[in-house]
Amino acid sequence: MRLSTHHLSLHFGNVRALHELTLEFPVGSRTVLWGPAGGGKTSLLKCLTGLVMPTGGEVQWDDVPVSQRTAQEKRDAQVAFGMVFQSDALFDSLTVLENVLLPLRKRHVPEAEALERANEAIKRVHLTEAAQKHPENLSGGMKKRAGVARAIVARPQVLLADDPFAGLDPKTERSIAELLLEISEGRTLIVALPDPVPSLPVDRTIRLVAGQVQPFGSAHPFTPSGVEGPR
Repeated sequence: MRLSTHHLSLHFGNVRALHELTLEFPVGSRTVLWGPAGGGKTSLLKCLTGLVMPTGGEVQWDDVPVSQRTAQEKRDAQVAFGMVFQSDALFDSLTVLENVLLPLRKRHVPEAEALERANEAIKRVHLTEAAQKHPENLSGGMKKRAGVARAIVARPQVLLADDPFAGLDPKTERSIAELLLEISEGRTLIVALPDPVPSLPVDRTIRLVAGQVQPFGSAHPFTPSGVEGPR
């Protein structure tokens, strides 16, 4: 899926979350959105996935504005997105396997196929031995891996991660970064972080401050749009 924004703005009352953002996310590209809390990173992710509609401008999926799609077309297209949440968002009452199965059951995938795909996703994140465990029995890194498995089980074209390294020690952070790079092969990857992470090499980084793209200063090369190129 080709993703782009055109003069995208988002306001919550008098609070400006995003302002006049025009960006492109080429198919298969890897991008880090970074900046201070309240800079607009999470708001941009939500707009990109169609979870929040902008107050100005537009988001386009495959060159078609989201606002021009019917409700059913929008739901069908959202299958292309997978999200890794900062808080893991796992249900404590469910096992790892049951948590990973949720997106497929929501889409009414036949049970046998859903189980096969869920176990495949769990294997890809190296959690097979923990498939029947509940989140309370998992380490922080294992919870992140379970969250990644749930995000990829529907085989999305675009993988988004909202501060996926929050609360992790440096060693676990590196392992999750390596996992994101591995499972995003062939997919578009967009990661929101408070700061760029050396263990997560990407095609470009975009700094968001107060809902706008900001240049990096003389120490960081950037294009006229304020978007840094390959590192």
